Amino acid sequence: MQNPETAEFVCGLEGTDVTLDPPSEPPLHLPHQTWVIEKKLSERSQPMTQQDVTDGLGLPFAAAKFLCHLKETPSKKAFMRIYLQIPVTGTQYESRQIRREQAAKPQLHVELAALKALKKFVCDVVPDLLAYQEGKQGEDSIVPGGYITYVIWDKVPGEPLNAEEFWEQDPQSRQAIRDKFREVFPKLKKCGYLPRMSTMSKIIYDKATGDMYALSVIE
Repeated sequence: MQNPETAEFVCGLEGTDVTLDPPSEPPLHLPHQTWVIEKKLSERSQPMTQQDVTDGLGLPFAAAKFLCHLKETPSKKAFMRIYLQIPVTGTQYESRQIRREQAAKPQLHVELAALKALKKFVCDVVPDLLAYQEGKQGEDSIVPGGYITYVIWDKVPGEPLNAEEFWEQDPQSRQAIRDKFREVFPKLKKCGYLPRMSTMSKIIYDKATGDMYALSVIE
C-alpha cells in the first residue's frame, strides 16, 4: 500500500479544461473563465487518522500545483492549485459508501484567504488572484461528495531569488534587490500579512524591470 504522504491523488489532468465561475463577493467580481491545465508542478498531502479528525485537527487533503493558460488567450499563463479532500488514513481502498460518509464542506485554506484579502487591498506586490471556486467531488472521485477547491493566480514575470546567484552579483545589483525588498515588505505589512517563510526562493524578482513579488504569503 502506498505511503499516504507520498501518494499522488491529483493525476492525469494535463490538457483538461477547468471552467470556474467564482462567486460574487464584493468588492471581488471575478469573471467566468476556462483555463487549460498544461503541466503538473508539484503535489503535497496532509494525511490524517480518524482520531485526528475527531480531535478537531482538520481534514486530510491533497494540494497539487499546475501551470495553466487561459483558453481564449493561450499566452496568458497562470498557476492553479487544486485542494482535494482525501480519505482518512487506512480507508483509501474502502467502499465508495464508506468514503462518501467522510465528505465535508469546503475547508478554509490560508492561500485562498490571503489572495482574496490582498486583492481587496489592491496589493501589487503579490501575484493577482484570477479565479477560484469551491465545489464537490464527483461520485467517481476519491471522496464522493467531498470538497474540491480551485485557486488560480497570475504567473508574474521574473525568477525566484537564489542565494548563490544573489551573492555572485555585483554590489550595486545586490543593493538594488535589498532596496526593492524594503519597499515590498511594508506594503505586505500594511495589508496585514507577513512572509510565512523567510527563504529567498519565495521572492520573485524581475531583473529587467526591477519588480518584486512575494510568494511566501500564498505558498
